[in-house]
Amino acid sequence: MLRYFVCWLVGVGLLVGCESPEPARRITAENYLTAIPDPKTLGETYVSDPDRVLSPSTASSLNARLDSLDRSGRAHIDVVLVRSLGETVPKTAATALFNKWKIGRKDTNNGLLMLLVLDQRRVEFETGYGLEADLPDIICYRIQQRYMLEPAQAGDYDRAVQQGVAAIIRRLRPAAPLARPRLATADDSTKFYLDSLQRSIMAESGLPDADDPLETALPGEDQTYNYAPPEPGLPIGTLTVALLALVLYLVLWYCTTRDLRGRGWLVLLPLGLLLALVVPALQGALATELFFVLIYGLPLLYLHGYFGWQYRRARRPVAPTDRPEAYGQLQTAHQGLAFTAYLFPVGLALYWPCYRRHLAQLRDAPFACPECELPMHKLDNETEKGHLEPGQQAEERIRAIDYDVWECANGHHLRLPYPNPESEASVCPACHHRTFAPGRLRVEQAATTSAAGWGWRIEKCRFCQHEVKTREVIPQLSSPTRSSSSSSSSSSSWSSSSDSSSSGRSTSSGGSSGGGGAGSSW
Repeated sequence: MLRYFVCWLVGVGLLVGCESPEPARRITAENYLTAIPDPKTLGETYVSDPDRVLSPSTASSLNARLDSLDRSGRAHIDVVLVRSLGETVPKTAATALFNKWKIGRKDTNNGLLMLLVLDQRRVEFETGYGLEADLPDIICYRIQQRYMLEPAQAGDYDRAVQQGVAAIIRRLRPAAPLARPRLATADDSTKFYLDSLQRSIMAESGLPDADDPLETALPGEDQTYNYAPPEPGLPIGTLTVALLALVLYLVLWYCTTRDLRGRGWLVLLPLGLLLALVVPALQGALATELFFVLIYGLPLLYLHGYFGWQYRRARRPVAPTDRPEAYGQLQTAHQGLAFTAYLFPVGLALYWPCYRRHLAQLRDAPFACPECELPMHKLDNETEKGHLEPGQQAEERIRAIDYDVWECANGHHLRLPYPNPESEASVCPACHHRTFAPGRLRVEQAATTSAAGWGWRIEKCRFCQHEVKTREVIPQLSSPTRSSSSSSSSSSSWSSSSDSSSSGRSTSSGGSSGGGGAGSSW
């Protein structure tokens, strides 16, 4: 019986001993930001290798030397190796991990992330702003091509990472001083420190200690293979000009088509024209200089044609009684366009004085009396009041209509009304004069944060005092307390996350990606 019990214990022990360790969490496109550990959370290390790609000795050696590099203040490098990221593009993952981990110092942005994704056979460098001068994109690409791809193709990821880190440290070494006597400085000690660190890590990786001119291409080296420089951002100048042009085109469209009722679809013309210029410019199919010339020159030509047409219309002879209508049409056609004399001074700076002289001529040029054919003359403002009705005087008083009174030698009078297009007064339904003032709101119950209010919209005639009251609802007020509490909570939340990112002794406390770096496939 004892023998069977001993055999049972031995079997259980063998089963326990042979039990495979718990598999690591599978990294996917959805969880890679949380599944890949931040090296700072792994005992202040610099290598994140959740799939155990590197040998323990290589990881330990890299951590020790990258810690020394970090303490020197020259750069903070984090190395990440994963077997898969799912469908995630390695460049996207590198940027996201860099910004989440805040690699590098906040004041110098001296961080760099080296990411290797085995199933996609891809290596990515992501650099902070502070390292872009020392490690521009082409240099990062050449380091990958010359030192990392060959061992990675052979499956020797230890040597690929070691040689890549060694080449980066070599690049970060200060330039050789000029050959002249001088006192030792802090730069000398930094150079000596980085030199010794570089020789140590290159000896382990097997990389020869020789000068490598990364600034120049080696014979037969392909400078475009697998090198994807960061896509240029949208040109800010072009977008700014396009936005200003959009505003200008819409203003010109509104001011020059306001009298074309039912023709709102014409707005598609300036919008289509603008798109036809902006899209090729953003895609590089249209030279920037030509884009600026067209974006400015087309409305210039359009305005010259528009004002030329209006000038020809205004030069037509009109009867004296038709002068107010012609005057009003001319004013409406030019309303809101006075700024064009400054924006397009060539030609238009001369046109606007001619336009104003023609307006004055429409009102002041003498003409013959329609009844007796004798010449008529315009009365001055004080004299003409005796020939205006009280309602017409009220219209003049509120500047809704300006009347000109003409008189001939036989005592015939002719009143010509010139409506003011900028006046907001309307025709009163009671006295039929243009003295109905815009409505004002008289609040009967103020709106609060818990209920809407209401009041009377009162329109009153300035001549006959006729009133029209319309009930109007006042919208409920929004609560400022809720938004401020929400803002404060989000502010405190951000503050806590910022503090947590800077904990520990690592100098990686707030760096941000500059968008630089490079990627290569093996």
